[in-house]
Amino acid sequence: MTTAWSYWSSDIAKRLSELTGSTVEAGDIVVPPDAKLGDLAFGCFKLAKSMGKSPAEIAKDLASRLNTSHSDIASVSAAGPYVNILLSTGMAVHRVVRDIEVTKERYGSHNAEKKEQVVLEYAQVNTHKEIHVGHLRNLVLGLALDKTLTHAGFDCVPVTYHGDVGAHVAKCLWWMEKSKKPQEKTGKFLGQMYTESTRELEAHPEDKEEVSEVQRKLESHEPALEKIWKETRRWSIEEMKEIFDDLHLRITHQYFESEVVDRGQEMVDALIKQGIAKESQGAIIVDLEDVKLGVSLVRKSDGTSLYATKDLALAEKKHADYPNATRSLILVDNRQRLYFQQLFETLKRMGVTITNEFIGYEFVTLKSGAMSSREGNIVTYQDFQKSVLDYARGEVIKRHADWSEGKVAHVSWSIAMAGVKFGMLKQDSDKIFTFDLEQALSFDGDTGPYCLYATTRLASIIRKAGPQNPFDGALVDTFDHASEKALALTLATFPTRVAQSAKELRPAVIAQWCLEASQAINAFYRDVPVLESEGALREGRIRLAMAAREALVVGLGLLGISVPDEM
Repeated sequence: MTTAWSYWSSDIAKRLSELTGSTVEAGDIVVPPDAKLGDLAFGCFKLAKSMGKSPAEIAKDLASRLNTSHSDIASVSAAGPYVNILLSTGMAVHRVVRDIEVTKERYGSHNAEKKEQVVLEYAQVNTHKEIHVGHLRNLVLGLALDKTLTHAGFDCVPVTYHGDVGAHVAKCLWWMEKSKKPQEKTGKFLGQMYTESTRELEAHPEDKEEVSEVQRKLESHEPALEKIWKETRRWSIEEMKEIFDDLHLRITHQYFESEVVDRGQEMVDALIKQGIAKESQGAIIVDLEDVKLGVSLVRKSDGTSLYATKDLALAEKKHADYPNATRSLILVDNRQRLYFQQLFETLKRMGVTITNEFIGYEFVTLKSGAMSSREGNIVTYQDFQKSVLDYARGEVIKRHADWSEGKVAHVSWSIAMAGVKFGMLKQDSDKIFTFDLEQALSFDGDTGPYCLYATTRLASIIRKAGPQNPFDGALVDTFDHASEKALALTLATFPTRVAQSAKELRPAVIAQWCLEASQAINAFYRDVPVLESEGALREGRIRLAMAAREALVVGLGLLGISVPDEM
């Protein structure tokens, strides 16, 4: 479907091309830095080179001669090197509202005839540890990427990969047996065992051989130890599922390190035979110095596996499960960037042709400081969720003491999740995120609750307007508030923002649009007397309110944020 934005940009580009005899692309039509200049603009820099004139001279000439008949263009002017186009308010609002009315929840989506399949790996939470605040950014980013890529027309396959074997598991099980502490079937208990084992080994490094022996037994599937491993692993997996469901994650396939560890060892043997890997001081390495990536260790000197050993087999397994995928995206924190560059280069030397892409992000801290599982100073997801939910609940009750318990619970949950998710998504992921509870859940400023409030304001207008007859006619062209056009133009940019977000793998693009839309909605709510209007004008304004709410609900939905009817 042709959107309002694509119609305007294509139409203006065509008219400019006919006027200049040069090819002007739709992508050359941009939004001016100042709305007072116009609604759309064209920079004459490229034309200046071919025409031998200054950009300002060309802009002035084009503005005086541009054909505006049978178009949405109200007027044209020049400002320096730019041709500025002002759209008719009525036509702009009409075209945008009709786009949204027709597409509804699909607004901004791209329906490709043949969807490109993309495998997105995220939520790689290890078993035998707790899920904590530090994991949340990965989970929230991954969910937003999945939803945005899907909306943009990709066949996105979200998968996850859990470390259920390895050094951390060996340490946990070793200390469980050695400490003889009463067992609790929770990730928090298992994380405590890992933290205590780390401290114990730092104090008594001579015990490290005992841990290595536990790991060797695990990798050789020693029956008694494997039984304990399976039981404790089950505790972790059940807890993960509850939290993933809590956040509404969509996971198509769960992979586990235990599924690929044996195959990984076989692949390392094959790398040695192929001359890709070699022995070095008893360990097996892949020398990547020729591409300035250092040395990748793929097997320890004691013969046990490393992350790289298993990741080689995981890549093979994902490709076998999804042979039509053209890209494999891996979302992990920036500290692992070099490791994945080494892994991708090793896969390339093995003849793997799928495009592997690393998506990095910085870690999350609280106002109290950074967290570490090794140090034992982490905040579990459950404790964090409770504190955020309690705060949101208090804010809701302050405003609505007469609401039922069910309504308070629903709205509190919506506000809490909007605060957490939007807070983590509004800035680009290459910056450290410090969570401030009061700031994130504020109804003012660049927050998720602020965006929710914009939707509920429109919902209030729509409820008060009462049932409406089906809308199928043209909107009136007598809109007289700048806030009406400003809102429509903001809504019009949403499809391009979806495409940009998917291309750049940046959910922050969608979050920023949600803020801009919320600001435009609040200005519309403040400036425009919707319910007090009469006749066709009243109907048109109600339709604009409904369209704006629909679009913002879609935008927030791509960030994994659900919207209540009231706040």
